[in-house]
Amino acid sequence: MKKTLKILLLILVLAVNVQYTTSQTVHVGDTLSFWSVSYIDWPPLWGVPQRIVNAVCKSAGNHCCVFVENATTQPLQADIDSLVNMFDNHFYPELTVKYGPVPDVFDNDPRVFILVQEESNWGGYFDPGQQMPDNMLQLHWNMHSNQRELIYISLASFAYAPEMVSHEFGHLLHWQQDHSPEPPLNPIKWWEEAWVDEGFSTFAAIYLTENIFQHNVLDNSAYFASNPDKPLIYFSDYNQVKLFMLFMFEHYGNWNYITSLITNQLNGIDGVNSTLGLLGNVQSFDDAFEQFAIANFIDDTIYAGGKYSYSHYNFPSCHLSNSLAAFPTGTKAGNVSAYGVDYISFNKSVFNPVFISFDGEQGKKFRVDFIKMDNVTAKVKEVISMIPDNNNHLAYYVDSLGSAYNKVVMVVMCVDSTLHETFTASYTYSATPSGLNTNDLTSEDSVEIFPNPASKSVSIRTKVNPDEVRKIEVFSNQGKLISSIKKAPLDYELDISNYPKGVYFVVVKSGKNEFRARFVKQ
Repeated sequence: MKKTLKILLLILVLAVNVQYTTSQTVHVGDTLSFWSVSYIDWPPLWGVPQRIVNAVCKSAGNHCCVFVENATTQPLQADIDSLVNMFDNHFYPELTVKYGPVPDVFDNDPRVFILVQEESNWGGYFDPGQQMPDNMLQLHWNMHSNQRELIYISLASFAYAPEMVSHEFGHLLHWQQDHSPEPPLNPIKWWEEAWVDEGFSTFAAIYLTENIFQHNVLDNSAYFASNPDKPLIYFSDYNQVKLFMLFMFEHYGNWNYITSLITNQLNGIDGVNSTLGLLGNVQSFDDAFEQFAIANFIDDTIYAGGKYSYSHYNFPSCHLSNSLAAFPTGTKAGNVSAYGVDYISFNKSVFNPVFISFDGEQGKKFRVDFIKMDNVTAKVKEVISMIPDNNNHLAYYVDSLGSAYNKVVMVVMCVDSTLHETFTASYTYSATPSGLNTNDLTSEDSVEIFPNPASKSVSIRTKVNPDEVRKIEVFSNQGKLISSIKKAPLDYELDISNYPKGVYFVVVKSGKNEFRARFVKQ
């Protein structure tokens, strides 16, 4: 009992020692006591007890004060002064004009407090709990608030203080613009989804510490060079969310996109879709993600007017899930995360047209693109975007593999926000030689198409046992599946009145055989 009373008294003493100033009275040399991070926004560290950090004000400017924990080895004073000067004259004026003002909720001190302390779990931290009343944190989380605009920096990371402070300052300004009013019924949902929040903070860091308008800066940390299948909407990689925010900045409105999204009170995908609409874009988040996924592979400033490129960065090669050069490939299997990407390469140096078949897990949403490239020069010939049918099936006829181009990359994306972050969506694919070229448009006269050319309809006559006919598939000249007819009769009339003018390919699957022919729509 005596031990319990001593602990309670100690807690009360510590609580009393945390000063809640109400005016701009802090000066160099002042000693204050602070609560350490509450971790209310970071579940992996829930349960870590707060401690009192006694710190001395080492430098104070117009917009920030730097405090250093007494018990630590002190950073060089020149480095501390340099950080204050950088924050006052660079970070503060340049980021607040883009992200909005610094909050000043409790202490009537417009300055941001930067607390340098001993810490091994992180390099820098913005704790949203410090922007809430102390009694609220005690009520909901049994934690404490300093009731200050506060950025935490670990002593071990002070050498990188400009990067750390700019990142956490981005969090602080984002919090001011986009958090739920107090007190909502659900106090846990007070902040933007992590992937958007970290996107803002990582973008703030590169904006303040790099020249984002400088071209072709090498980013050796590009996440997709090692693993492109990371779920964007479930934050796991700082580089991924940085690149997505930068890509959206470069392609969807520059600062208009940033300032509109940071004030948008909708969260996650809904917030991005809302922002795109408000700025007059017809593209959705899924469209932008698809464009982002292609850009990460080709980063081509020429093709399609630079639609699939970055201006600021260039990158090492993207990681391939598989690379195939022998056909038929047989059936291959893969899995992809929610808003993750797999890249699969089909290569041939001699003319060898193939049909690529894709089947995605039922009930999941996929998008699949095909990039036609020159394997030597890496020049992009064409990008074909496709959405699987209601059965999550698609087929693509690669008509000039090994001739007009010698590499086709299949880009598999799961665009399903209902897929849990720990799960993946499965799919299978295969590539089969077509045997079809410009000099051999039929297979042993097994398929006859007339009239040819035609404008309204064509008859497809199959000269095989009708009981064996499984399916007739019609492809555009770009390889897109246009129509699929199961259990077709010997003579099948195909309505082509709504088809655009051009060349079309017909594939008849009978038993284990495939027969092909071509017709022209006038």
